[in-house]
Amino acid sequence: MVVHPPASRDENVLDIPDAWLEDLVPRRGGLVAAPETVPDQEAHAAVRDGLGASEPLVRKVLEYRGTVPELAEAGLAYLRGDATPLGAAVVARVETMARLRSRFACDPAWADHLAAEHGLAFAACAFAEIEDVSVLPGGGTPLLDEGPAYVLRGLGDLDHAHWAAGPAGLRMRALLAAAGEDDRSAAARALDGRRQGPVQRLIAAFLMPDRTDWVDECCQEPPKRLSYFTSFGAKMLWWSLGTAEQVERLGDWAVLQAGERDPDVLCTVVDGLGEAAAPVLARSLDGDAEPKERRRIADALARIPGDEAFRLMGGRLDAVNVLPAMEAMIERFPVRALRILPELGTGTSRRSSMAAGLLNAHLQARPRLLAAAAPELDARTLEALHALQAGRAAEAPDEQVPAALRKGTRKRGPAWARPTAMPQILLRGREHALPPAATGHLVAALSEATSGHPPAQDLRAALDALDPGSLAEFGWSLFARWRASGQAARTGWALAQLGWTGDDEAARRLGGMARSWPGQNGIQLPLKALDVLAGIGTDVAVMQLHLVAEKARPKRLKKRAGQLLTEVADDRGLTMEQLGDRIVPDFGLDADGGMTLGYGPRTFTVGFDEQLKPVVFDDRGTLRKTLPRPGAKDDPEAAPAAHRAFTGLKKDVRTVAADQIRRLERAMAEQRRWTTGDFRRLFVRHPLLWHLVRRLVWLHDGDGAGPVAFRIAEDRTFADADDESLVLPESGEVRIAHPLHLGESLPAWSGVFADYEILQPFPQLGRPVHAFTAEEAAGSRLDRVAGTVVGVGKVLGLERRGWERGAAQDSGVQHCLTRRAAGRTVMLDVSPGFPVMSPADWPEQTLGPVWIAESEVSDPYLTEATFGELDDVAASELLLTLHDLAAQAAPA
Repeated sequence: MVVHPPASRDENVLDIPDAWLEDLVPRRGGLVAAPETVPDQEAHAAVRDGLGASEPLVRKVLEYRGTVPELAEAGLAYLRGDATPLGAAVVARVETMARLRSRFACDPAWADHLAAEHGLAFAACAFAEIEDVSVLPGGGTPLLDEGPAYVLRGLGDLDHAHWAAGPAGLRMRALLAAAGEDDRSAAARALDGRRQGPVQRLIAAFLMPDRTDWVDECCQEPPKRLSYFTSFGAKMLWWSLGTAEQVERLGDWAVLQAGERDPDVLCTVVDGLGEAAAPVLARSLDGDAEPKERRRIADALARIPGDEAFRLMGGRLDAVNVLPAMEAMIERFPVRALRILPELGTGTSRRSSMAAGLLNAHLQARPRLLAAAAPELDARTLEALHALQAGRAAEAPDEQVPAALRKGTRKRGPAWARPTAMPQILLRGREHALPPAATGHLVAALSEATSGHPPAQDLRAALDALDPGSLAEFGWSLFARWRASGQAARTGWALAQLGWTGDDEAARRLGGMARSWPGQNGIQLPLKALDVLAGIGTDVAVMQLHLVAEKARPKRLKKRAGQLLTEVADDRGLTMEQLGDRIVPDFGLDADGGMTLGYGPRTFTVGFDEQLKPVVFDDRGTLRKTLPRPGAKDDPEAAPAAHRAFTGLKKDVRTVAADQIRRLERAMAEQRRWTTGDFRRLFVRHPLLWHLVRRLVWLHDGDGAGPVAFRIAEDRTFADADDESLVLPESGEVRIAHPLHLGESLPAWSGVFADYEILQPFPQLGRPVHAFTAEEAAGSRLDRVAGTVVGVGKVLGLERRGWERGAAQDSGVQHCLTRRAAGRTVMLDVSPGFPVMSPADWPEQTLGPVWIAESEVSDPYLTEATFGELDDVAASELLLTLHDLAAQAAPA
């Protein structure tokens, strides 16, 4: 058989190292066979002698009443000397099972025996039949230790193809590959007559993969895979592929699944398909492969020449385990890297940044390569390469380098943290950058400064001498390369160093990573990220902890974030509510709560509506649907930067908007109070929250005087219901007015807001008001919503209003929701309840009675608490919540 030729190579390609091939040739699915391979006479003799010794036992199995008559006749005929391929297959299975005492046994010596005894064509046909024969334990024949056996027809699939896809089939394939042309032609003709079904067709294609028409036919109907073990049929098809057209025919099937990512499959696929293997391997990298498998796949892809393979690898640079393979690919194909890395390095994504870093490291490591390769590069690529070099800051002279970074220790940074592959770190003033050697010393020093062991004094001084923005960018690049290199399970310092190099942007990224974490797998990484956020300690970092505590899915993350928030609050001497007031970021908004964006000849102003959605006005004061994209007449630098700033602002505000609106609504329902000074500082003067608080009516409680209602005017002064100016005393407290407190002035306030067309962030002036009946107020049980069937998502939505799931009962199911009110615990019974591990499993919940008790552990049947203990606002809010929930009843 002719071995598939290697993929075409050009002057940009280094040959695949021989050591890699030598290591994998013995496992390449039989594609490589020495020309002198002939049937092994010693193996032939061993099978012949073994068959003679075990023939009586084989006859017993074949004569047993459970054996299929057709198979019994064929096997007994073979023993008598009347040989057929089917009879040979039956005897081979039974004899091997008897001799090796395993129902899963196969013996590659049978390939040599059949070829030597009957010829290659006969042997190949026997292997085409062999997977249609099954030997199962049972009956009265003492064949195996675990019991007797009998022979049946096969299962009609290749999920258990231990013979055809195992060592015996591989040996048969090797014998065919090394055979002369006449023997191969005879075997092909004989096999063609036995391709009667999908199993036989795939075995024939596997044995002679150079019959591309046979392989093409198998690609039209590829074998099905089962999820719980390796499909030998799938491996046989992978071992047979040889053309790009075959991959196209396979379509979505052509992704390596579990059990198909072994070196023998990967190497055979690369050898057989050449450059056409690249998209297969790339799609397989996007799947659910284990880390060891991902390394194998990436390593195989990195050895394929061709621009497509390089681009496919580069497009997955930020995926785990791809970075080391990409660096090896650059070493292997240096000129191709010069051509393609510039296009991969354009843009602002993490992947683009990593590609740009690799390109710089490539140029730094080979200073003469660009000049030598220039004739092969187009003008656009050359321009990009020269721009990269010109855009780098000059390296600082030695005397300007911080003393702690001038000399390193014996410890070196890891291979994935090459200084030249990461962004430059600028000194303060941003005129000079750390030399690569000093950057390497910084990496080594940071590797010893974990969250439990802060940097030494000299290293802290060195960090203070660096530009904070470029240091933060470098620190995040270090973290990103650590994750992409597949080292996350080994070294944690690359995450911990963000506590010393990170800024607010790093905090936002860490918070986003933790909030989007899908489950418990690998949860140690986001858990440690929370510790880093606490270490960064800025208001933005603490805000990210708050968002994780509110929105993360895994309970361990939510719980840990809550613990860290409590520690931060304690350190600052604040309650959790007070901490929440102080960590709302201003996102760089001006004092008026807006942002001015300059496009050069055009200017736009950004504000916010009642839901904190951005609104954009042009320089003539006209409201725009959104900020337009930069045009040809705009400033080429200022306009794109302004547009990026707006996009980032929208994203940032969206993460906190709903939470802040909900927080203010809960503050109204719970009648939370602030000192007048805190009210001015935390709300009236806050650039973002200002857009919400000016749309509400507030109450000021003075010394002994009744509450005074007011609103915040556009100029941040205060006005009453008659729209008269109001001077707010510095003493006293402020709270958000509830409609029950506004009494007869409620219509007047509604009129003021209507006149000024002020939309409210949540229902306040138009909020429904409810009250208990006398009977309900005197009791501890409320049946207003009992029996209502509501979707589980609606019920769990109460958690956003301050309710919590109760303690788990039998089988780990929570049967109630609780919340504190007026020093009491209110409980809503639900059925069937929420499984602790997957609370949304049961799609519908039937609401039960509502109880009030002294605490969650109190028996509501014996409680002395009554609903009448709740004040008017607490009672109204409880009933409103229940009314809103019942209004979302599932359709009958």
